[in-house]
Amino acid sequence: MSLNVIADLAVAVLLIATIFYAIRLNRRLAVLRDDKAELQVLAQKLATASQHAEAGVAALKAAAEDIGRRLEKKVGEAQSLREDLAYMIDRGGDMADRLEGTIRARREEPRGREEPRGEAARPRPAEAPRAAESAPINPRLRREPRPAAANLGPAEADDLADEPTPPGTPSRAERNLLRALTGRR
Repeated sequence: MSLNVIADLAVAVLLIATIFYAIRLNRRLAVLRDDKAELQVLAQKLATASQHAEAGVAALKAAAEDIGRRLEKKVGEAQSLREDLAYMIDRGGDMADRLEGTIRARREEPRGREEPRGEAARPRPAEAPRAAESAPINPRLRREPRPAAANLGPAEADDLADEPTPPGTPSRAERNLLRALTGRR
């Protein structure tokens, strides 16, 4: 065998090996190209998802700020109402204590003495305690005066009327007040 034939055979074997290696490399490159297309689709989906997430976060921030402002406003209103209620409770407690003292004083009066009824039972303006003198009134809590009994219906006027009671027996209003005071404490 000649050296040329051996060299030709060696080149042929190497060419066959190169062809098989090129075929395998082509297949791997085709797989990579397919994976590249899938990777691009995946990257687009990821970009879209991140844009949606950013929009959602921005909407959540805006909603949180709006809710925060509303909550601050409600807390301010609640604080104001709490202060008003505390003031009303203090005033109501003071008034209840004064009424309780008045009721005790009336009970401690001698029983034989007849209590005046009608016009004589009403305190005179100079004797009546004035709310303005006892404590300052919150202007938001001021109420209109109660209508006269003549302007009320029969059921309402009956509620305002003081039922005649035997001497030494508390009136219906006193009983209701005592019931409310004992429930309060």
